Amino acid sequence: MNIISYNVRGLERGVTWAAIKRMVCKEKINMLCIQETKKENIDVSLCQALWGDKEVGWEWLPAASATGGLLCIWSEEVFQVTKQSHW
Repeated sequence: MNIISYNVRGLERGVTWAAIKRMVCKEKINMLCIQETKKENIDVSLCQALWGDKEVGWEWLPAASATGGLLCIWSEEVFQVTKQSHW
Protein backbone atom coordinates (compact mmCIF):
# COMPACT_ATOMS: atom_id res chain seq x y z
CA MET A 1 0.00 0.00 0.00
CA ASN A 2 1.42 3.36 -1.05
CA ILE A 3 0.29 6.59 0.60
CA ILE A 4 1.86 9.95 -0.20
CA SER A 5 1.43 13.32 1.51
CA TYR A 6 2.46 16.24 -0.66
CA ASN A 7 2.58 20.00 0.01
CA VAL A 8 1.88 21.55 -3.37
CA ARG A 9 1.90 25.21 -2.25
CA GLY A 10 -0.96 25.88 -4.66
CA LEU A 11 -2.80 23.42 -6.85
CA GLU A 12 -2.96 25.22 -10.17
CA ARG A 13 -3.68 23.56 -13.48
CA GLY A 14 -0.66 22.74 -15.63
CA VAL A 15 2.73 21.56 -14.45
CA THR A 16 1.59 20.70 -10.91
CA TRP A 17 -1.33 18.59 -12.15
CA ALA A 18 0.86 16.74 -14.65
CA ALA A 19 3.55 16.07 -12.03
CA ILE A 20 0.99 14.69 -9.57
CA LYS A 21 -0.62 12.46 -12.19
CA ARG A 22 2.80 11.10 -13.24
CA MET A 23 3.71 10.43 -9.60
CA VAL A 24 0.42 8.61 -8.91
CA CYS A 25 0.90 6.37 -11.94
CA LYS A 26 4.63 5.75 -11.56
CA GLU A 27 4.57 5.00 -7.82
CA LYS A 28 1.23 3.10 -7.93
CA ILE A 29 -0.23 5.33 -5.22
CA ASN A 30 -3.30 4.09 -3.33
CA MET A 31 -3.91 7.32 -1.40
CA LEU A 32 -2.71 10.85 -1.99
CA CYS A 33 -3.00 13.61 0.62
CA ILE A 34 -2.40 17.08 -0.76
CA GLN A 35 -1.70 20.02 1.54
CA GLU A 36 -1.88 23.74 0.77
CA THR A 37 -4.16 23.40 -2.28
CA LYS A 38 -5.09 27.09 -1.92
CA LYS A 39 -8.41 26.17 -3.57
CA GLU A 40 -11.80 27.17 -2.24
CA ASN A 41 -13.59 24.64 -4.46
CA ILE A 42 -12.64 21.16 -5.61
CA ASP A 43 -14.83 18.94 -7.77
CA VAL A 44 -14.84 15.38 -9.03
CA SER A 45 -13.37 16.29 -12.44
CA LEU A 46 -10.27 17.81 -10.79
CA CYS A 47 -9.80 14.67 -8.66
CA GLN A 48 -10.24 12.37 -11.64
CA ALA A 49 -7.74 14.43 -13.66
CA LEU A 50 -5.14 14.27 -10.88
CA TRP A 51 -5.72 10.57 -10.24
CA GLY A 52 -5.95 9.52 -13.88
CA ASP A 53 -9.00 7.31 -13.29
CA LYS A 54 -12.72 7.74 -12.70
CA GLU A 55 -12.77 5.17 -9.89
CA VAL A 56 -11.57 7.58 -7.22
CA GLY A 57 -12.82 8.60 -3.82
CA TRP A 58 -12.05 12.00 -2.37
CA GLU A 59 -12.65 14.42 0.49
CA TRP A 60 -11.44 17.96 0.90
CA LEU A 61 -11.28 20.92 3.22
CA PRO A 62 -11.34 24.29 1.44
CA ALA A 63 -8.66 26.95 1.72
CA ALA A 64 -9.37 30.04 3.80
CA SER A 65 -8.62 32.98 1.52
CA ALA A 66 -5.31 32.16 -0.17
CA THR A 67 -3.96 29.77 2.46
CA GLY A 68 -4.54 26.18 3.44
CA GLY A 69 -6.75 23.63 1.80
CA LEU A 70 -6.51 19.85 2.09
CA LEU A 71 -7.42 17.16 -0.43
CA CYS A 72 -7.34 13.40 0.07
CA ILE A 73 -7.79 11.17 -2.98
CA TRP A 74 -7.82 7.39 -2.87
CA SER A 75 -8.34 4.31 -4.98
CA GLU A 76 -11.84 2.98 -4.46
CA GLU A 77 -10.45 -0.47 -5.26
CA VAL A 78 -8.27 -0.31 -2.13
CA PHE A 79 -10.17 1.94 0.33
CA GLN A 80 -13.84 2.21 1.14
CA VAL A 81 -15.38 5.00 3.21
CA THR A 82 -17.96 3.55 5.56
CA LYS A 83 -18.73 6.64 7.64
CA GLN A 84 -18.22 10.10 6.28
CA SER A 85 -17.93 13.04 8.63
CA HIS A 86 -18.41 16.59 7.48
CA TRP A 87 -15.78 18.96 8.76
